[in-house]
Amino acid sequence: MSELNNAQQQAVESGDGPQLILAGAGSGKTRTIVHRIGHLIAERGIAPHRILAVTFTNKAAAELKARLSMLIGDDGGGVTSGTFHALSLRFLRRYADALGFPRSFQVIDSDDQKALVKRLLKSRNIATDRLHPNYLIGWIEHCKHAGLTPAQAPEHGWNGIDMRELYGEYQAQLKQHERMDFSDLILNVVLLMRDFKDIAEALRSRFDCVLVDEYQDTNPIQHEWLMLLCAGHRNLTVVGDDDQSIYGWRGADVSHILDFERHWSGAGLHRLEENYRSTAAILELANAVIRENEDRHEKVLKATHEQGETPHWKVCNDDYDEARRIAAQLEGWRSRGYPWSEMAILFRSNRQSLVLEQVLRESQVPYRMIGGVGFFERMEIKDALAYWSLLNGCGDALQLLRVCNRPKRGLGLKGQEQLMEQLAASGLRACEWLGLIATGSAEGAAKKVAPMALLIQSLQGDLDEMPDRGLRIILDESGYLKSIEALGEIEAASRLENIRTLQEYIEMSMAQGLTPVEFMDRAALLQNSEEMQRNDDRDDEPEAISMMSLHRAKGLEFDCVVLPGVEEGQLPHQRALDEGMNGISEERRLLYVGITRARKHLLLTSARLRRMFGESHYPLPSRFIKKISPELLAQEGATAPSAIGMSQSTSISIGSNVAHPSFGEGVILSLEGSGDASRVTVQFKRAGIKRLMLKYAALQMI
Repeated sequence: MSELNNAQQQAVESGDGPQLILAGAGSGKTRTIVHRIGHLIAERGIAPHRILAVTFTNKAAAELKARLSMLIGDDGGGVTSGTFHALSLRFLRRYADALGFPRSFQVIDSDDQKALVKRLLKSRNIATDRLHPNYLIGWIEHCKHAGLTPAQAPEHGWNGIDMRELYGEYQAQLKQHERMDFSDLILNVVLLMRDFKDIAEALRSRFDCVLVDEYQDTNPIQHEWLMLLCAGHRNLTVVGDDDQSIYGWRGADVSHILDFERHWSGAGLHRLEENYRSTAAILELANAVIRENEDRHEKVLKATHEQGETPHWKVCNDDYDEARRIAAQLEGWRSRGYPWSEMAILFRSNRQSLVLEQVLRESQVPYRMIGGVGFFERMEIKDALAYWSLLNGCGDALQLLRVCNRPKRGLGLKGQEQLMEQLAASGLRACEWLGLIATGSAEGAAKKVAPMALLIQSLQGDLDEMPDRGLRIILDESGYLKSIEALGEIEAASRLENIRTLQEYIEMSMAQGLTPVEFMDRAALLQNSEEMQRNDDRDDEPEAISMMSLHRAKGLEFDCVVLPGVEEGQLPHQRALDEGMNGISEERRLLYVGITRARKHLLLTSARLRRMFGESHYPLPSRFIKKISPELLAQEGATAPSAIGMSQSTSISIGSNVAHPSFGEGVILSLEGSGDASRVTVQFKRAGIKRLMLKYAALQMI
């Protein structure tokens, strides 16, 4: 106990009954849980197997067991621990027959689940463009997270389809095949405890004490699981931090931790506020940000480290200026002795990473994208690039094969094979062959892609003036965007945002003077980098900075952290602004989580100009920081040399010497147009003559 502070020790030694431990960021949460379990065993005489510890990840469960063994020896291995799903599966192996399942039931994997749903929709003559399998699966999962069976699910029509009826049929199919899906595991244990008193009592009698980690992340069905399991002895200890509740989008309900004392009368309350991670300066900023949330448990993080350097907020000209300043800051930290592995860039959405990756590569700053699928590895991005390549005359047979049946054009596997055979027999490149098909000389499988070939031919004449709009038109008129919209609101929104980001990136790249072939080369390099990062283990390449989403960064810490794009519409995200106060409060918690990942140095950035969806936007600084005192957040404005954009076009003239991040130094030869349409022709020393859109050119006066 000597290694515990007073607040931790009081929480560890608290008595019977419900206990709420509010563990602020970096306050020694896991240490407190481990010592609490050790205290229950050593001082209270509770047998290890009578203690249940619930975590959210297998990794957390393994860490808990390892630290228990270090504290109390082999007895630590006797504690029952696991995730909600793993524990539920264990319970169902004994009691599933009460629900009409054999105890040997199997858990269906995602591929088999999707195949089952496709068969179900086909049997009802429901086309996937009316109801995509992913949307139905997601809606059913949402119902299960809320604890709703088919009979209890709300009425929900989608394109005239009764979703509740399909939910019931899906469950019947699972039972027929002696399967449960992942979400069934927790729900079915709750159903057992709701409907079978003897089983509920048997489960309750197995444990004298239950402890739960990351309680702020529980969804309604997990909350009910705990309420039912602990209804008898009431010895429930939950550990969490409402200020770090950031998973509302996947069903987590912060009210469970906020209302714990109402759900469990007489509950003890313990606050862990001593932070062992960050400097005082970083914690002062974190406290100032989060205290603006009204519905929260009051707590103030207190530093155990020195004051440290004041966090900085850099206001940049645009996306590229922001990325270059971030790269410069990373190199500055490196020159001060910090390893790349102790630096991280944490972003709100995946679209922010694109320009950052490009600039980091150009600056030769090693980076790793942690988690998720790389931008250029996403299905919709590969599809869109295939269409764009074919449109610009640089597409090949594999790109034609990729999109020939996306959206569906009646080409099955045999039809696609025939299409490739016809192309090979022609002796032409894919783009040339499509041009031939567009003239009306199509036979067999080629007839299926003739409308696409005609569309491509009709757009090619205007490509010089609309490189990105050409992509928008072909994706729209080909029906591809409609097929994405059929995936359901949440998935479609994410994929469409990725496509719009690609459109913006293409426009910027073309405006900077890249040809379509050069752009595809750049995309290929970035995709290859993403694949290498995904295939490498983080520990195998320690000398690289980490890039990841703010959500993925929870639980991690670094010496030096960058939070880009701290602006209205980005952080808080526009979707959260549309939701109202609940969404805004969660976004503020997300910023708080990002701030508290930093041990020693913290940089926030925003931009005066953003290119989004092919248009210029002028975002306001995030409401979360614009009123923060300069003593807590030192602000730096955009300074020379500044990137030349639309607002600065009057400061340049023919003969001006400029520098471009990719093409080097050059001289202005001509200027034309005005506003967003301003174009500049530059004679570069090593890249030759380039005609650029001024607002995207990122030129600097020299």
